[in-house]
Amino acid sequence: MLIAVPLTDEGFREKVKEAREKGADIVELRVDLFSRRDPDHVLDLLMFAKESGLKTILTVRSPEEGGGEVENRKEIYEKVAPYSDFADVELSSRNLIPYVREALSKGGGRLIVSFHDFERTPPSWVIREVLREGFRYGGIPKVAVKANSYGDVARLLCVGSQEKGDKILIAMGDLGRVSRVAGFVFGSLITYATLGRPLAPGQLGLEETVKLRELLYKP
Repeated sequence: MLIAVPLTDEGFREKVKEAREKGADIVELRVDLFSRRDPDHVLDLLMFAKESGLKTILTVRSPEEGGGEVENRKEIYEKVAPYSDFADVELSSRNLIPYVREALSKGGGRLIVSFHDFERTPPSWVIREVLREGFRYGGIPKVAVKANSYGDVARLLCVGSQEKGDKILIAMGDLGRVSRVAGFVFGSLITYATLGRPLAPGQLGLEETVKLRELLYKP
């Protein structure tokens, strides 16, 4: 189980050092929440994280899926993704996926194809098709949906486990918190933890997540 910490550019360097010291594996650069979004600034911060010994996820989330408005999304992905270990682009941004995939191929990074539903956990056939479409794009499919019951959590994880390959499964909200550590059992590759204010509903703190990983998945 890899633990990623989403960060904005506010106090970025200090938070990267803190994330590394507390046991994170990955820093997710949430560029849509940055105060500066020019590619040189983004690349500078990304390289700092990598030089600190952490992997990176480059994410410029669209407003339709909980992000901010960024006019130069394509430019950022094309210039910065070749240096990142992962880049996350929404399934709904299908026109952008080929450009992100091509940019990642220059540096050997991996594509994450994400899907978000902040209101509900959709029917099982929708979850299954989202995962399969992510695979068809050559990416790691990420399904992050709102859990309105523990049954929603169980269904997401069970349906997800039936699709072979690396994937990311997240049930958002208080009822979905268990998925952020249990997902690993069902094939989920990455979980997201927070330093300070959560950037998504139901995120656990980094220190809590690291302790739970040590407790539940100790070799």
